[in-house]
Amino acid sequence: MTPHCLTTRFSHLPMALLALLILALQGCGDGVRILPPPVSNADPTGYYTNSGYVDVKASDNITLRRVTDMQGMVHNGQLMMLSDTNNLTYVGTFTVSGNDFSGTVTLYEAGKKTQEDIPLSGLITEGSKMTGTLGGTGAANGTFQLDYAADNGPVDLALVVRINDWRSVVNLNIPSLDLSDATEPAPVFNVVAGGTGSNIFSGCSYRGHMEPIVGAHLYTVSVTMDSCSPGTIDVEAIPDYTGLASVRGTDRFILTLTNGAYDFSGEYYERL
Repeated sequence: MTPHCLTTRFSHLPMALLALLILALQGCGDGVRILPPPVSNADPTGYYTNSGYVDVKASDNITLRRVTDMQGMVHNGQLMMLSDTNNLTYVGTFTVSGNDFSGTVTLYEAGKKTQEDIPLSGLITEGSKMTGTLGGTGAANGTFQLDYAADNGPVDLALVVRINDWRSVVNLNIPSLDLSDATEPAPVFNVVAGGTGSNIFSGCSYRGHMEPIVGAHLYTVSVTMDSCSPGTIDVEAIPDYTGLASVRGTDRFILTLTNGAYDFSGEYYERL
């Protein structure tokens, strides 16, 4: 029943408005009920430096395995995190609700997809870190933390363009990056890679473009793989690879690219 004090005090108001007031007021003696503000979602966009970790399992799904050089890139609901020295890359999508996130990831080991649709959930501490749980097996069974880079301003396009010759830090992924076709300050430039080695991309090359993401310490990257040497695993059956890139400090370039079946990602340094 509508309280008498409301009907006498607000009898001149339209019934629809009166109904809203009834919901907003507890009663004449209780005062106004303050409705909670709408929940805003945390924004995890940016580059996460290489001090992160994953605590997962070995291939037997029992033995503990800690990887301590995890770094990541996050943009528009896409998560890419990698350990260059351990040849692990996790690529997935997620949604945010308040400070919580959930989604799925695909695990690549040594450049090949080994698991997909791995449940992912966790917590965003905006401007600080992302922590979460992976619900797969082996290297996808455990927890992780990504540490937000303190200098997560715009990417240094001049740096990337100035350094025309990048070399892989651990030489397990694509052998080199040649940005000799790049021009600055144009927002899009070509990328060419090639070389030899013992990895599955030996003798392959690709051409594509990179473009800075406004307001983020990231680039979008899209390339097409071609001209792989005979006998190479068929990494160009799906030739289009997409991903994200970033820079760390003044001499490191981080790249993550996948085509859904293979991944070529890594950290690069300036060859002086």
